[in-house]
Amino acid sequence: MLRPFIICHMITSLDGRLLPGRWPASEEEVMTAYESAAERLDNDGWIVGRRTMEDFIASAEPCISTGPVPRPDFIAGSSGNKVAICFDRSGRLRPETGDLDGDHLVIVLSERVADDHVQDLYARGISVFFAGAEGTDLSGALTRISEAFNCRRLLLEGGGTLNGAFLAADMIDETSTLVFPVIDGQSGIPAIYEHTQPCDARRLELISSSTFDDGTIWIRHKVIRETSHRDRNDSDI
Repeated sequence: MLRPFIICHMITSLDGRLLPGRWPASEEEVMTAYESAAERLDNDGWIVGRRTMEDFIASAEPCISTGPVPRPDFIAGSSGNKVAICFDRSGRLRPETGDLDGDHLVIVLSERVADDHVQDLYARGISVFFAGAEGTDLSGALTRISEAFNCRRLLLEGGGTLNGAFLAADMIDETSTLVFPVIDGQSGIPAIYEHTQPCDARRLELISSSTFDDGTIWIRHKVIRETSHRDRNDSDI
């Protein structure tokens, strides 16, 4: 089975920065623009990295064992219409339930995460998938999640490090970028795509562009995939 179609859906300042808490705008203004666009994108769920998920779920120290232990994926009963997928390769997150605002929580771990943490996630009704020894097999994990939950289209929603890993692995099919009418201006603020390892730039093909009443510009692009690129593991997540 093929991996799901992935749309990177992000809201950014004019200079490509990702910390809306710095912007001269209310959280409600920013989220209204972001969610109104997301609702128009046909999707079966969303993907975020561990740092982004910490806005919703508590975290603690990593739960790492001495070496990788291959284990089967665990599929809990889906508690929502969509899946909320989080890549947490070191087992830092401490969710209390498999329900996240009506969506079913799916945690993707490395095979190095300690078994007691994995068992705790099972007991809380959380689906657990493994992305190889280091937690970097993005394509393999998402392909199995797609098969388990019949996911055909997923929104990749950050942060920049995870987006960069997906881009480097040539696993972004479309971008949905909201440019909020602000300029951040501060050097060093995270951008939409942050990858520390060598990776290729990508050509884009415009799908559509529109402007919201608040001045936010919504731009959608198709990512032109090079025939030489293949889905691959990536260590920068």
